[in-house]
Amino acid sequence: MMSPELRKALYTHLQTAIEIELSTIPIYLYTYYSIQRQPQDTDSLPNGRALATFANKAGGLLMSVAVEEMLHMSLSCNILRALGGEPKLYCRSPGAYPTNLPHHKAGFAVGLEPLSAHQLDQFKVIEVPEAEGAPPQSDNWDSIGQFYRYIVELIDQTSDEDYGRADKQLAAHRGYYSPNNVDTVYPKDAYYIQQPEDPFNPVKRGAEQAQYPNNKDSGHLRRIRCKHDAKMAIHSIMLQGEGYTNDPSHKRDDPEGNEVSHWYKYDALRQEINSFSASDLSLIIQPFPVNPTRAGYPAAFLPLVDLANAVYSYLFLLTETAYRLDGEAQESLFYVGMHKGMIFILDKILGGMRYQYLNNKAGQVLAPTFENYQFNSLATAKQELIDLCLAVPASLGLDSNILGRIRDLPDVNVGPDGIVRF
Repeated sequence: MMSPELRKALYTHLQTAIEIELSTIPIYLYTYYSIQRQPQDTDSLPNGRALATFANKAGGLLMSVAVEEMLHMSLSCNILRALGGEPKLYCRSPGAYPTNLPHHKAGFAVGLEPLSAHQLDQFKVIEVPEAEGAPPQSDNWDSIGQFYRYIVELIDQTSDEDYGRADKQLAAHRGYYSPNNVDTVYPKDAYYIQQPEDPFNPVKRGAEQAQYPNNKDSGHLRRIRCKHDAKMAIHSIMLQGEGYTNDPSHKRDDPEGNEVSHWYKYDALRQEINSFSASDLSLIIQPFPVNPTRAGYPAAFLPLVDLANAVYSYLFLLTETAYRLDGEAQESLFYVGMHKGMIFILDKILGGMRYQYLNNKAGQVLAPTFENYQFNSLATAKQELIDLCLAVPASLGLDSNILGRIRDLPDVNVGPDGIVRF
């Protein structure tokens, strides 16, 4: 059995791993929502086709990374839960941007910025492959790989008997984690829609164009039942981010060679973005502010900003609560709540915000701040969410379906009977 010192070290560093992912998810999502994947003004440009294709590709690759960061967060949560710990996600996102990653070497800061060459350079630093011979480090690390290899060293000191809480983990093959979704897929040629459609096979045109950046068998959510499971989960996180350390290109992250690593995806986009001028890019990139805050926005927009932050925080509260449940209760809370909340609520709110102009000199639009929202209590959190939605004036253009969808979310105030109520 683990010593108290080893248990404390694992709990601490696995929670840090969770918070590293919580730091990157909003940053990647912010840049994703800055991209107009269906630009309206590119047709007349000589390179309009290439520009529209790049917009779709950049959006798909960014979301593909964000999806896998959510997977990595869940894998770290599963290991922590297997060892008897309790993952903390609610209100654990960075308090302000720009931010350094937890325990990263000082001097690095990345923030909420629209798509740009500079932002892609920052993303490459986040996912940078570890240097040859770099030691595992719990603190002051240069690459995430160094930090995760330190966790592997701690796991090596455990025994299989230490992993006894499989029932309280998110399980594989339950629909909790889908490697691809409608936002990760992108076409090889954005102008494919102009090609003739086969009336006998109308889906063929799109199917032949579809690119799926995440491979379904290159890494997945797994229950942690033993030391080997824990090490495999950590190795999956490392490879998906930085690729194979013995491959100088760091291109692939799976043995089949079907999926590109996070670092390589960002490196490819960084090279490709140089093909376009600032004027070109303005047609596919929304004029998002840099590191916006609630305090910096005009009061008229705050009801929508508050709702976005509250939904974002509620989703992590749902996930954290799910780790205290099992069986149907856990499935209802996470699968129904997290996925419905992310795809049908948060996505629609964030996608709609960018059409609200701030009427400032820079011509910027409203963008999410991804600030933690503190609910008064678990007992009232869902009702608070409903009240925030009701407080958004019609002038802010909130999708009329959002209120009903919020009311359909599960309540995090799960009673002692273990039943999830909607």
